[in-house]
This record gives sequence, structure tokens and C-alpha cells, in this order.
Amino acid sequence: MKQISVIFTFIAVLFVCSTPLPVNASEVQNPYVMLEEVADRMIARISNERSKIQANPNYLRTIMTEELLPHSDYEFAARMVLGRNWQRLDDTQKDAFVAAFRDYLVTTYARVFTQYDETKHSLEFGREEPYANERRVVVRGQLIEAGGRPPIRLDFHLQRRTPTSPWLAFDLVAEGISMLNAQQSEMQASLRQRGIDGTIQLLRERAAVEIDLNEKIELDNFKG
Repeated sequence: MKQISVIFTFIAVLFVCSTPLPVNASEVQNPYVMLEEVADRMIARISNERSKIQANPNYLRTIMTEELLPHSDYEFAARMVLGRNWQRLDDTQKDAFVAAFRDYLVTTYARVFTQYDETKHSLEFGREEPYANERRVVVRGQLIEAGGRPPIRLDFHLQRRTPTSPWLAFDLVAEGISMLNAQQSEMQASLRQRGIDGTIQLLRERAAVEIDLNEKIELDNFKG
């Protein structure tokens, strides 16, 4: 099993934000540039604020909220993980699920980045493919870790709502594992066992978990 310390970056641009924040022109026009800029900013901020994170690990939640959510589509991801069940919810339930799912993702991002070591990891992106007439693209990359371990293949899935909308990440396939599919399997199982109210409560409980810098997470935990 590969530990999350080997694949930390794949969460960085993973899912979610229903109301995108203003972005610069390159992020609107070029998903490849956007992805590299987001990754660079995230890595730089964690490196520069290492002492603050050490003093308060929960500060990672703030970094995730400020750096990742504006470039991801969590409302779309929330709808996808519920599948047909989404249409069975009333507006209040939909809003509650999206909010709980968003907070759960922020905590998940923060937990993954407890394993990040800027002295050992680097992310390389593949060549740019045509995207001008596309609404969805896959940006390919690989995570390199010092020590001679094989690179981890990463396929970042991004979409835009209109030709002039910013590109937002909604899924990532790491070593053949789709994060969206894994979440969908887990949420479907939870709905069968707990119903929608119980599933929302489960997400809230997971979102409230304290961030532990010494936690070790396995990639298999994301398989659903």
C-alpha cells in the first residue's frame, strides 16, 4: 500500500466550489496553467507557514479553504456522489448536504497535507492538449518522491460551465482510483444504512475531526 505521503498533491485540486471566486485571465483560459499555478501557490504557502502549522495543525483547514475551494466544484461533486438520490432531497436537505460535504472535504484536504514534505515531493505535469473548444479536460501529471520510488500517475479532471467561465477541478484519478467514484460508493452505502439525515451527520462528524500531524493514512482508505 502506498501511503498518503507519496500522493499528497492529488487532493490539492480535487473537487469543488459552486460559486467561483474571481481568477486571473490565465486561469479562465488555460486549465493547464491554472492547475500549475494553484499547485505552486499551495506548496509555497505550506512551506512558508510551516511553523504556524506546527503550532496549530487545524490551521491547515484555513489554507485549504482559501487556496483550494475557489478552484474546485464541490456542489457538482456533492450532486454526483448522491447520484439519483439528489433529486429525492428537498432544498433544505440539499443545502445541508452540500455544506457538510464541503466541510468534510476541507478536513480531508487538511489531513492529507499533514503528510506533505516540501523537501521530498515534486509534481510534474504532462504536455498541454487542445482545450479551446472543450468543456471538460484531463490534465495529466505525476508525483515524484525522493528516494527512487516509482512516480504516481495523476489524472486531474476539470470542467467549465461556459466558454468564458473559469476551469474548476471536480475529480482526480490517482493510480487508477477515482476520488469521485470512491466518495460515491461510500455515500451510497451510508444512505442505505443511515438515510440522508444520518449521512449529513456523519459528514459533519468527520469534518469536525482534529487535525493530527502524526496521522498516517493509506491510499486504500480512499477506495470506498
